[in-house]
Amino acid sequence: MPVSTISVKSNSPPAPSPESETLEFKWGQKRGKGGKKRDIQFYQSFTLRGVDYSLFDNVYVKNDFAEPRIGKIIKIWETPTLERKIKVQWFFRPIEVSKCLTWIKIYFNELFFACGDGDGLATIHPLESIAGKCNIVCISKDSRNPQLSDKVTWSAAFVFYRYFDVGQRKIVEEVDDKSIGIEVKNIFNKLG
Repeated sequence: MPVSTISVKSNSPPAPSPESETLEFKWGQKRGKGGKKRDIQFYQSFTLRGVDYSLFDNVYVKNDFAEPRIGKIIKIWETPTLERKIKVQWFFRPIEVSKCLTWIKIYFNELFFACGDGDGLATIHPLESIAGKCNIVCISKDSRNPQLSDKVTWSAAFVFYRYFDVGQRKIVEEVDDKSIGIEVKNIFNKLG
């Protein structure tokens, strides 16, 4: 009897094999020094495993669960002991905030960007915990958000235009710089 196979499109990056874990790494553009002793070097960008990353890129982050977490890089730095770190502000999948979605229609590939004040907004991780870039398109009609073509939007792994307030535990449709902790322009689509 012939065996048939089914191809399934995955929104998750492939898991690196142990043989491919030889870490290719290079720092990019420096931003400045900080910390109590001004001994922490902040960066704008870096290259990891042959992929260029910059502040405000959307990434998959490895964790202990089957699916990697999805977030936006909001800080990049190296400590005096040469530890490479990133701070990631999270996107939430609908299943992660399902108790807050009563009577809300969602897109099949929609995410909610973390905002507000409280646990779950952002966390710090070793830079090496990045599993890859994540293609997310902001479909907000906000005049500050560059609108992308339908082709680009339909080819995105995920879309978002709403936010999950981690403090109030509710979905919101509008935010400002203070409620998300970064400039709003950094969550919208980039052109070019």
